[in-house]
Amino acid sequence: MDSLVIRLPASADEPASWIVVDANGGRLSAVQRAPLSLAAPLATGKRVIVLAPGVDILLAEPELPVRGSARLAQVVPFALEENLAEDVDDVHFAIGRRDAERPGTPVAAVSHAHLQGWLERLRTAQLTADAVFADHAALPAMPGQVVLLLDGERVYARRPGEPPFVLHAEPLAEVLELVTSVASSEETHAIVYLSHADWSSHQATFEALRDRLASLKVQLLPDGPLPLLAQHAVTQSPINLLQGRYATQSHWTDRWRAWRIAAILFGCLIGLNLLGKGVEIWRLGSIEKRLDASIEEVFREAMPGEQNSIDARRRMEARLAAIRGGDAAGGQGLLPALGILGGAVAQVPEATLEALSFRGNVLDLKVGATDVGSLERLRQLVIERGMTAELQSSNQRPEGVEGRIQVRGRGAS
Repeated sequence: MDSLVIRLPASADEPASWIVVDANGGRLSAVQRAPLSLAAPLATGKRVIVLAPGVDILLAEPELPVRGSARLAQVVPFALEENLAEDVDDVHFAIGRRDAERPGTPVAAVSHAHLQGWLERLRTAQLTADAVFADHAALPAMPGQVVLLLDGERVYARRPGEPPFVLHAEPLAEVLELVTSVASSEETHAIVYLSHADWSSHQATFEALRDRLASLKVQLLPDGPLPLLAQHAVTQSPINLLQGRYATQSHWTDRWRAWRIAAILFGCLIGLNLLGKGVEIWRLGSIEKRLDASIEEVFREAMPGEQNSIDARRRMEARLAAIRGGDAAGGQGLLPALGILGGAVAQVPEATLEALSFRGNVLDLKVGATDVGSLERLRQLVIERGMTAELQSSNQRPEGVEGRIQVRGRGAS
């Protein structure tokens, strides 16, 4: 995620400076120095990191006998009390993550007045910080080297294995000697970051320092110290001062607060919909139970010989299917048989269907006709339509003949 890194000046009368960097600290914009309100449009969609004046922030690594954030918060003020100019009740303490290779616990201490003043400046400029770091905490850490940053009237320093600190730069030669006195001169290696102007003004002092060190590298900063500090602010994760009562809510929390009413209403809508579905399922279940009871009652009335009414619905459906569509042996069934018989009778107008009965896929017909030939033509037409037909009897009567024809579906016994 890209970050907008803002460096606050020590004096509220001075303009702030800022730069946009990517997740690896790579520059995405030029350094800008202007009133803080002009940085607000750049904050959209970015993490906002603020570098506060390190001269007002103490970084320390006291060795503490306890662990756990709650107990540390109680012990830290007393561990640093002698290093503070203010009363501990007026100081805000932020605790960082411990390094397994170092015995101390990283702590940042700043007065409530300073921190509240910085946050108020940000609010006035319509900015919300995701993190506030001491600017000297963003100095690069280089194993085995003393890292120095000369920024105007201040020297920022980080010695190997120690937290960074800030000193006034006058007199510069004495300050540099103090900062680099970490071991014998032959073993001390240092790197200095400074602007072209500061190098021109203090070149002789640094050249003299070079003679006392094992090595001294000079890195000029054409755009000032902010690009360097911004790069390491996003990659080193210094102690965030926004802890405890100053802890900020995440962007997701802010978005939730903006959308929570809509989300609650949407959740209520889903809940009501699920409740309605549940009531509908319960209602349909009740209807199904009543239908099953009705089917069982009809089953007992339709099939009085059946004593076992278990699964009455399935058995009734099977019986109806047999009547409508034929039995499992391949018979035609009542409805198809009637269709075939109707078509045959329509072609023999001198024959009249007087009665019929259907049982076991067999139709017994009583047919009146003018003569036996008409009965025979009717029988032949039924056979041509895929059923078997047998003229079982014929009797003379005054108006013609009365015949009995038995019609069977294919496969009926």
